[in-house]
Amino acid sequence: MRNIADRPYPGSRAFEQADQDRFHGRAADARTVADLWAANRLTIVTGPVSSGKTSLIQAGVYPLMHDRQALLLPVGRLGHNMTFPFAALPEDNPYTLGLLSSWSPGDVPTRLAGLTVSDFVRRLARSTERHVFLAIDQMDDLTIEPGSGLRLMWRRQFLAEIAQAYHDHPRLHLLLATRPEALDLIPAALGGGARHELGPLSVSAALDAVIRPAERAGRTFTDDAAHKIVDCLRTTHVVTAHGDRYVAAEHVEPALLQVACEHLWRNLPPDLSSVTEWAAREFGDVDGALAGHCALVISQVAAEHDLTAKRLRSWLLDTFSVAGGAGSVVPEGSNNTIAGKPTALARSLVDRHLLGSDMRSTVRRYQLLSDRLAEPLRTANFDRSTVPTAVDYLRAAERDLALGDVNLAQRHSECALRAAPSLRAHAKAEVLLGNVMHEQEKPADALPHYREAATLLEAADDVGAAARALAAVGQTLLTLRQPHEAVSELRVAVERAPSDLVLQTRLGLALWQIGDGQGAVAVLNGVLGIDGGNAEALRGRGEILAFLGEARSAMLDLERQVIRERPSTRAARGLALAELGDHGAATREIDNAVATAPHNGPVLLYAARATELTGDKAHTEELARRAVEATDPPLSPPHREVARKLAHVPMTDERADQLIQQFGLPAGAPS
Repeated sequence: MRNIADRPYPGSRAFEQADQDRFHGRAADARTVADLWAANRLTIVTGPVSSGKTSLIQAGVYPLMHDRQALLLPVGRLGHNMTFPFAALPEDNPYTLGLLSSWSPGDVPTRLAGLTVSDFVRRLARSTERHVFLAIDQMDDLTIEPGSGLRLMWRRQFLAEIAQAYHDHPRLHLLLATRPEALDLIPAALGGGARHELGPLSVSAALDAVIRPAERAGRTFTDDAAHKIVDCLRTTHVVTAHGDRYVAAEHVEPALLQVACEHLWRNLPPDLSSVTEWAAREFGDVDGALAGHCALVISQVAAEHDLTAKRLRSWLLDTFSVAGGAGSVVPEGSNNTIAGKPTALARSLVDRHLLGSDMRSTVRRYQLLSDRLAEPLRTANFDRSTVPTAVDYLRAAERDLALGDVNLAQRHSECALRAAPSLRAHAKAEVLLGNVMHEQEKPADALPHYREAATLLEAADDVGAAARALAAVGQTLLTLRQPHEAVSELRVAVERAPSDLVLQTRLGLALWQIGDGQGAVAVLNGVLGIDGGNAEALRGRGEILAFLGEARSAMLDLERQVIRERPSTRAARGLALAELGDHGAATREIDNAVATAPHNGPVLLYAARATELTGDKAHTEELARRAVEATDPPLSPPHREVARKLAHVPMTDERADQLIQQFGLPAGAPS
């Protein structure tokens, strides 16, 4: 007998790529999806909750793609790496950064900073002549109601980036997995594609999924034993006014099948080589397995949502009218509630395969995952219920943050801190709390969490992560208009991670915020000496050089193809063109930038400087006054003083001379 100690069934978790030899029952689906992915630039796998989309892609499709001469990266996820400090890279979209980190898990996140999805694919395409195959799981996360305007902006931007990458790179093949409710989002962004609907697990497929993994682990099933398990899973006891009856479904829920098989395997005697019908009945109590699954899920979710397990079970029984073995379908109510409870509670039960959900018109509806769970739900025993650990709370907080539920993410992070976490888990909780405050635009509240995370990570000897937390501290201080303190923190971050060019770039831009133009250029020169195509460093250096009057050098940076259009970049280019005497082109650039970002401080300041060179004093003063009052973003204190001077707001000659000297403006240049 071989490998009999191995557990061939994953239980309630999804199959992973390492489980490919244990994944059975979906061979035809796996071949179909692999063929569609190879032949089409866009392939969508759709199926309801718990239909096994993740398992199919990981353990079924991916192994088949390795023989097709494809450049294949790990499965991507939108909510990956939510414990990266958002404030360290304030202009980066967390969905994009999370997706790229999941595709490239060996990269430090800051190496992926500033890249769009299209930029990332372009890098891949340069390294190979093969077609590039990228998958994204759980696209339906985009349909969850965003918690803030910032989150909605991130989601729209993310979809636009996926669409841009798809249209930019003809050798890119995308595979997207989603529940049906997100299907309208994808064609709107990408157009049509091939589609495969993952249907229910048939009886024959379920038998295959029971028998074949056990054979590889050294045990056999008799036909009667396998049928005993499958038939028990698909048969529901229904009580009616006319008496009891048993209803047999034509399919089996994959998640419940794995729960039942894992329970049986765990209870079988070690020396048993063949599972008979008697053994399946004696050691594989399906009702007991499902009741245990209900108890575990309810205990975990109740603890995460500050409820008792018995109270949550009562709510489930009352809400879904579990009577006579059948459950009700309950629509989501107003204000993101369902039967008086937050929908976040229902989503947690969906994620753990106790509830199912779908969309009818624009209304999300919930029901038991299967009527087969009705009786086990009633009989679930909570005497040995599991208390969530710090790691469980952190996992929940990351999921909450990925879905935009910042309030729940905050509560779960705080629960993780109370659950006596390890040093690293404590640091992750502090970063998550900092991220929550950052997303809620509460920088003063985010600051102590990022500081504490940096201290904990240094104590854990994770120097790189500590440096990124310090960078978040620095960027938060910039938001709080404390640029000198920000520069100090960013200098320490760079000392901790001297090879991190993103942190060096952030330091250079912070130096510009305190008015040290020459120091900023020196730091950015160092970055570009190592990475000449660094878009953020080129953009920053180009804008600074334009402001310092070095127009020709500025244009060399600002006209590089790798730089994406931003209003501040266009305004800086307009300023450089004005300095070179091309006033017509300068006006076009300035007008476009101001129209796009009418409340952007740097844009308005560059525009005022450029307009002054054209001799339009009235327009110069108007733009400068708007720059002083700008909020999106506001000007740093030194730049605001320059704007005041241009607007003819009273300022002492001594202060004006200090600013001219501080910015390093050439003699005779406008101040």
